[in-house]
Amino acid sequence: SVIGQINNVTFHPSYSYEDFVEGYRPVDNGGGSLVLCLEPGIFKRICREAQVNPEKKYILMVDEINRANVARVFGELITLLEKDKRGMMVTLPQSKEPFMIPPNVYMLGTMNTSDRSIKLLDAALRRRFAFIELMPDIDVLLGSKVGNLRLDLFLEELNQRISSSEGREKQIGHSFLMKNGEPATEPDEFARCFRQEILPLLQEMCY
Repeated sequence: SVIGQINNVTFHPSYSYEDFVEGYRPVDNGGGSLVLCLEPGIFKRICREAQVNPEKKYILMVDEINRANVARVFGELITLLEKDKRGMMVTLPQSKEPFMIPPNVYMLGTMNTSDRSIKLLDAALRRRFAFIELMPDIDVLLGSKVGNLRLDLFLEELNQRISSSEGREKQIGHSFLMKNGEPATEPDEFARCFRQEILPLLQEMCY
């Protein structure tokens, strides 16, 4: 696939260094059989593209960054993520090529801190990222109603009760009460969301 200035990838438990940096992959040799060829991963390709286009900024958005074994995925590149190590060269173990992370490459990682797997996030990776907390925003629901129910007051009261009993990180996000970027207005849609999405979360918290 073509490398653009904004790229997305989702980490999962089987995601590996071979997917991210480089690794051997089976390739059809045209004769009906497969041969192993060394293929660049998504991050290596982004960095190569950024090197030849230093005037452009390249962003890699990693969803669920805490789902993979981050030490295994990043390998020796964990050092190069540091701000003062940008431009420093290392030799990749498989291709033996020199490699660096250019200063015009940026990585954004997302995670759900209510997920217990956050505790497994590698301490080395924690030190290399700045963290921004995104909490439920009732302002986007301000004044919106479903029938006589004010959505902002409903979410505020619900989250106050959740915070007092289960902790602030278990709060329900405002996106549950939105549809296509706008606050829900139809009673049937609100009822479906409450029964199928919000209620199961509450039941799990109170299990």
